[in-house]
Amino acid sequence: MKHDIVTAGTAQGADLRVEVVDTQPGFAALKEAWQALEQRDPEGTVFLSWDWLREAFADQLYRWSVLVVRDGGGAVVCLVPLKYRVHWSGSRQEFQTQLQAGGRLLWSEYTGFLCAPECAQAGLEAAARHLAAMPWISLSMRYVAQQERCRIFTDALEAAGIAVRYLPYMINRGETDNLKCPQVALPADFDTYLGTRVSRNKRQQYNRFRRKHLETETYRITHATEETLEADLDCLMGFWADTWGEKKGRQTAGIVAQYRRMLTAAARTGNLFLPLLWQGDRPLGGLGHVVDPRRGMVHFILVGRDQSAEEPFVGAALHYHSIAWAIEQGFGCYDFSHGNEAYKYSYGAEDIEVLFFEARRREPGDDNVFDSLCLGAALTRLQGFIEEGDTGRAARACAQLARIMS
Repeated sequence: MKHDIVTAGTAQGADLRVEVVDTQPGFAALKEAWQALEQRDPEGTVFLSWDWLREAFADQLYRWSVLVVRDGGGAVVCLVPLKYRVHWSGSRQEFQTQLQAGGRLLWSEYTGFLCAPECAQAGLEAAARHLAAMPWISLSMRYVAQQERCRIFTDALEAAGIAVRYLPYMINRGETDNLKCPQVALPADFDTYLGTRVSRNKRQQYNRFRRKHLETETYRITHATEETLEADLDCLMGFWADTWGEKKGRQTAGIVAQYRRMLTAAARTGNLFLPLLWQGDRPLGGLGHVVDPRRGMVHFILVGRDQSAEEPFVGAALHYHSIAWAIEQGFGCYDFSHGNEAYKYSYGAEDIEVLFFEARRREPGDDNVFDSLCLGAALTRLQGFIEEGDTGRAARACAQLARIMS
């Protein structure tokens, strides 16, 4: 499944080599170089770490690859993780390969590129040129927080003949901009946070319910541990499903499974923070977070609460507790992640903006829209055509795959 290594001349006159790694042994062999690059990259995140992507790629055979850019001495200077999906084109009557950011296999909150700072531009340009020569129909990258790097990459794709457009991403019937990510800059102590980040009214509300409820024996907050993880996840995901199940319908089970996989991966990598609020022995709600110790960030992922609970302060109690915990642990930022829902700003959050772009091949042909890495997934789709009795599509699919494999 390997693509050929190519050499790309850089503006600095040095040669960069690009290779595609798409096997577990190949990914494992990158560990030392990858983690060394993590330490050097000021724009890296937990979602681009080797540990995190190991979880994303596990049991996902032939659904991912990594563009690896090396300098003339063999050192890794740029990494671009990719996710693969097979699409059947109704208009062209063929299988096509669609690409996304690799971290989205684990619903990573942020995506992007890992680079050595001194040659980020050259590395990204080399990766983009190599990618343009690979077979695929479209590339979609959402939630890229690295503004300059993203523009360098897409400019290089356009220079190589790929059409690129940047897109908005509105949800909730256009009410929520999911490319705005409210974040709270955390001071050195919680009292300072309350005094400088939160309005007087909100501060008074918090102090009232803290004294009336949280400083009594009636309510308590626990943190998930290795021993309680499965039960706590059951609780959190059960609450989430009860809240959103009617709206999400048949998608609910799949969404719950993916969130659970994400939070379980965070626990395995030591990056989970999951507080639960209890009234006696009754859980009322919980929050799931992914923490990034190296960058000093706590990423809020999802909330679940008992819809039958009469307490109006469940979400606020958990968020204030999580912010206090983050400050105590020395974190510098509490990230409410995607979406500019109004409640997030009551905690003192301010927006950062992330990017969403789609790149598409201008001149699709028989030999440049389908990657053989996707052969297994295509054969599974072909089996479905046969079982459905769609002999026309099955025949065209067989002809395409036979041509590719010949």
